[in-house]
Order: sequence, then structure tokens, then C-alpha cells
Amino acid sequence: MIILSTLVLPTLAFSSLAGATYSVADTPPPAQWNYPQSVASAEVAVFGGVAPLQFETHEQGEDGETEHVGARGAADQTQFQGNNIATPFQVTADNMAIWLYPNRFVVQPPAANGSGFPSALSWMSPVGDPYRKHRTRDLLEGDDEHAVRQLDDQPKTLYISANTCRQPIWTGPGSQKVGPPQLTLYVANSPNYQSLGPNADPAGQKAYPFREGFVNATVPSATGDWYFAVSAPALSSNFTGDWNYEIAASLNAFFHGADPYDPFLFLVDTDVDSALLVTGNLTQADKKSVVYKEWMDMLPPFKLFAVNANLTGPLQGLQNSFCGMQNVIQAEHQIESFQNNLDGSLTHVEMGMITRGLGEKPKQQFYVRNLNSSSVYFVYLAIAGNSTASGNGVVGGGGFVFAPIPFQTKSGSNCQLLFNLTFCDQVAYAAPSNPNIMPTIQDLRTFYDNYTSTWYQNFAYSLAQIPCNTTSAAQYSLAHNCDSCARAYKQWLCAVSIPRCEDFTNPAEFLQIRNVAQPFYNNHTMLDAEFLLSSYVPMSRAPRIHGSNAYEQTLNWSFATNRSRNQAIDTTIMPGPYKEVLPCEDLCYSLTQACPAAFGFVCPYPGRGLEAGYGKRNGTGLTCSYLGAVYYRGAAVDRTVGMLAPLIVPAVVALALVVL
Repeated sequence: MIILSTLVLPTLAFSSLAGATYSVADTPPPAQWNYPQSVASAEVAVFGGVAPLQFETHEQGEDGETEHVGARGAADQTQFQGNNIATPFQVTADNMAIWLYPNRFVVQPPAANGSGFPSALSWMSPVGDPYRKHRTRDLLEGDDEHAVRQLDDQPKTLYISANTCRQPIWTGPGSQKVGPPQLTLYVANSPNYQSLGPNADPAGQKAYPFREGFVNATVPSATGDWYFAVSAPALSSNFTGDWNYEIAASLNAFFHGADPYDPFLFLVDTDVDSALLVTGNLTQADKKSVVYKEWMDMLPPFKLFAVNANLTGPLQGLQNSFCGMQNVIQAEHQIESFQNNLDGSLTHVEMGMITRGLGEKPKQQFYVRNLNSSSVYFVYLAIAGNSTASGNGVVGGGGFVFAPIPFQTKSGSNCQLLFNLTFCDQVAYAAPSNPNIMPTIQDLRTFYDNYTSTWYQNFAYSLAQIPCNTTSAAQYSLAHNCDSCARAYKQWLCAVSIPRCEDFTNPAEFLQIRNVAQPFYNNHTMLDAEFLLSSYVPMSRAPRIHGSNAYEQTLNWSFATNRSRNQAIDTTIMPGPYKEVLPCEDLCYSLTQACPAAFGFVCPYPGRGLEAGYGKRNGTGLTCSYLGAVYYRGAAVDRTVGMLAPLIVPAVVALALVVL
């Protein structure tokens, strides 16, 4: 009989993680815009007062002379420069700018949407979320109702969007916890209506407050000239400066986009100075389909911003703004990825397309390096433009920002992120390590790959003795075959041979203490003798019978705590003390069901080794390990550091083999 236990046989170690058109692969657009103030560099410039507005307008004639058109007071007026063109503007506190979208832009044929993604994304936020309309850009397929090219003979919807790119700075006491007040967009309810702003009649307009630096609105069945206003509030003594924003109009889709509820990004794990993250599935298409291949062959379309939580003050009020986010990240020397540096040699973010994990569907992976230990970070998934091009003249060229997720890096260096293995290709988490013995991630990959592939070869010899290619009546099971057994064993072997490693100081109760009999790798000191001699009960459900010592063990005496899963970790890697996220017990049961009974695989019983070798799922957190596990934020995403909960991803894993 072979008991699928977790104490003796193979086990391995991991480390933890946590006006021009720009191509997405280009370097970022200029950070400093030329923001017009009293007069905008557009075809129409108007000056004047507070609502109700009296105008004096000056328009440039064909001969280049300025022609008198009307009169206006304290609000600047400027004109949109065309469809899918972001016009930058600067507004001071307690002032307002009027924007004119002339009818000649309405009657223009809409622009081509561009290539964008190979297929639509499946949004993950709950139905009915008020920001769902904000997602309508070239994130969706070209025939989506919000991104479809409008025909000339049909009523046209006008899409207005804006981003705050810079805002007043904090001058108050202490560190910044809140952002300055937000701008407000006012949209006329009818063509040629010009009395807009906070002091104008609300019956003739609709107000759209910016939210974290982003706003959008639509004008259905647009005809004639349309007027908009962007108003800046008064400032308290805690802030000083102006707002710089960009505003754009389109007949195709919103030029700017944001989703403040759905991160569309998952934390895989962290170690002391890096983190591994993946997007959600980008398509549900079959592996043999053209769409699947197009996703895998395309240049990674998403980008990522990462900022230390100690530096998030300047981001307050800009977290939904692509240009605002980019300006703050660059000013604070934080992390931003670019498509022209996929290996992360300059940006510290390595990117690529993968299929590992849930459903084995296309995803984009981010390996973020150069982080501080024991530090909290916020990461934001984003898209520069429509994923293939960005900037003026591009439908959706203003960028898209998703909701943030927080994570914390580990404190110890004896847990290192491990992924992209050759044999155990579904492994992606931190494993026991020792940078003094295995200084590179490739050293660790080679060790674990060689170890697991050697053990698998022995299993393959045994499986070859089973009559696999025979009639269904002659097979060992009607529900499983040799292929499913081989898959289950490989996943089981990789999971038990490569333990999921956590900091020894992590107080979570579901973690298993490991390797306390070894000194710490970095200073060669042992744990305190009083701690090592403290009582340890590995199996609370063990029977209280004569001769049983289940309730008489200590940490330095129990096999469950004084060593790693397999001796290769302790003799070759020598990681020192760490804690392990135990494999899920149901994964052991899956293996016993998939393979022939002749193999004699049996899972340990409660009180007889199960608790010390396997963990339990609880439905609310990552309390046991399995291949493909990731962390995620709940549906209601706030802007503060919150708890991370795990997304349950099906997989088959188990523990090391003990032959009795």
C-alpha cells in the first residue's frame, strides 16, 4: 500500500512573491503638455462671464484676421479640435472653461475603430455596476454597441470623456490622505444651449462630477452645435495649484476609459523583492481556434503601474486617470511597464503571454522586480490607447485604467518566486530557497525540475505496465484512463515536491512550521531553545491510546516541523526555518480516484497523518495549496489596503509518497 502522506518522500521548496499618435510600443508621450489658459489654441476662442453667459467671441477668418462673433465673462471658451483628439487645458480654482463641439464635426464620417483586441473581454464586475458604461472603448470588439462605427445616415451618439492629468498639490500638515476636490463636467441638454456651470439653471444641463480624475458622458442623437463646461471648485488652504486636464470627443467610443471596480488582475504570489501577477482569461476560445492563436501571438497588450503604499498620497484623486497615473508614477520614480521592454531590463517588469492557470486560456503575466521587502504596493492594470495604438487620431487613444489591487512583499529571502518551469509548468508561487546556494532563479528552476522529472519517470515505468490502449470494458475504470492518471500524478508530484513557502514570521494558523532543526540561512543562528522545546500536537484528532505520542511531541522532535517535506530541500538548498501552505486534502483524493487500484495509492486518515500533511479549503481564503491558485480582491474594491482572498482554481495536487 502507498499512503499519500506529506512527511517523508519528495518535496521541494519555493519562494514567495507578492497631437501625435503614439504606438503602444513607443516611449511614453511627453509628460509636459502646453496647457492653454486665457486663450486656447483652437479655431474659436471666447472670453466672458458667469452664467447667464453673455458672449463676445472671436473667430479667425479665411484671411487670417480675427473676426468679432460675441461676448463672454469669467469663463474661458475653447473648441474641440476634432474627433478622437484630446485637447489639454488648465483651469484655476473656482473658474470654468466652456467647450464648443461644432456641428461640422458631427457630420463628419466616424473614424475606423482600429484593430484592438482579437476578441471581446469577459467583464468580471457584478451586473448593474454603475461604471459598466465606462468600459466601452476598444476593449470590446468592433461590433459592440458602444464601439460600432456609426453610419452617416443614422443618428449619432457623441462620446465625451476627460482625464485630470495634474491637480493641486498637498500643502497641509502631515502626509496626504485625500486628494483635492474634483472637477465637474456640465453637458447641455439641447444644441446651442450655452448657459452652463454651477451657477446656471440645472434644467438646461446635466452635471457629471469627475471621479478620481475621470469622467465621461454621452449625447444621444447629436445634431447642431453642442456646448460643455468643465468647472473647478474652490480650494482649501491644504492645497495649492491648478488642474490640468485633457478632454476629447468621439463618434465611435470614449477616448478615455476606466473601471474602478474590476482590477482584471490577480496576484499569484510575492517574495522578498518581486511579485507575480496575471490578468484574467482574455478569451474562452478553444485552443485550436484562430482567436486563441491571435491572443497568444500578439504583443502583450496591457501595461502595469506599481506604486509603494507610502507614496500613494499624490495619486489620491487621479486613480481613474491614465495620464494622471502616468504623470505621478514618473514623478515619484515608481514602476511602469512598456511594450518595448518586455524583458524588464529597464522597467523592472517582465511581461509575456501565458496559458497557465484557470482554464489554460490566454492571459498576460507580469513579473515585477526591484521591490522593497515587507512593503505594501498598489498595482494598476492599464491599457495605453486601444492596445495597438494610442494618442490623438486613435479611437480610445486616451488609455484605460482598472481598479487597483494591493499586495505585500515577504520579509525573508528563503522563499523565492518560481514559475516558467519546464516540467512542472503549472507551478507559480514562492518555494523554499537559499540565495547563498542558488543565487539565480534559473538555479532553483533546474533543481526542482530535475527532481520532479526524475520521480515522474519512475511512475511512468509503472504506468506503462497498465493495459491503457484497450477496450473500455477492459480498462481499469470507466471514469478515468491512463492519460487522466498521468495528469493527476504529475500535478500531485509537482505540488508535493515544490512546497508553497511563506515567511516563518507569518502568524496564519493554517500554515505548517517546517525545518526548525536548521539554522537560519543568513546568520546561521538557531531558533530559541524554549521555542524549540515547546509542545506541538501535529494531529488534534489522533486517538488517545497507550503507546501513542501524538500529544507528547515538541517542535524540534516532530518530523512535521523539524525538517522539510523531502530531504533534498534540507541537504541541497538548506533554506532554514520557514512555513508552508499545505496542499489541499481533496487533491490527494483526486489522485487516488484517477489511477489504478493496483498502484495502492491511499490518502492518510484524520488523526493518522492527514492534518500534518494536507490543508483544507475554507471557501474564503487561500488556506491550502494547489496548482493555479491566485489571489483576488472582492467585487467591492475600495482605495485602501484590504485583505486579499484567493480565487479557487481547479487543479489536482497532493503530497509526497510514503511506501509502507
